[in-house]
Amino acid sequence: MSSRRAKNDSIEVVSPSMQGELVAIKDRLSAIETIQSISNADAVKKFVLENLKTKDAKSIMVACEDPKTKAQLQALFGYNNVQALNYHLKPLYEADLLREKVDEDGSVVFEWSNLFRRLPKSTIKSILANGSASRKGGK
Repeated sequence: MSSRRAKNDSIEVVSPSMQGELVAIKDRLSAIETIQSISNADAVKKFVLENLKTKDAKSIMVACEDPKTKAQLQALFGYNNVQALNYHLKPLYEADLLREKVDEDGSVVFEWSNLFRRLPKSTIKSILANGSASRKGGK
């Protein structure tokens, strides 16, 4: 898995109506995720805590408050290879705590999912307490 989206030689068709519908779908999904997080805040908090049992998982979540590429995360935490990073990153992605996003320049970044981001700020702060954004020299 690379940090850049693979170029495709196929033809891309863009239509304003399709773009509008995609935006509307994203808005609806975002609203549903917001409602889930607010109405089920205690259950979501419990779920998040169950998936953030390691210091590395918390540190990655702290770092991904602002979108980061795999290369940035690997450098930040001093992992020797992408597999070491993926060991900690994959469970967060699969638990829907992080999501992948493709930036305009084509780079793939990881950021907080809406489910996590929509929790109350005080809850996020308490969940991520003691999760430093750097591991270098810590192990």
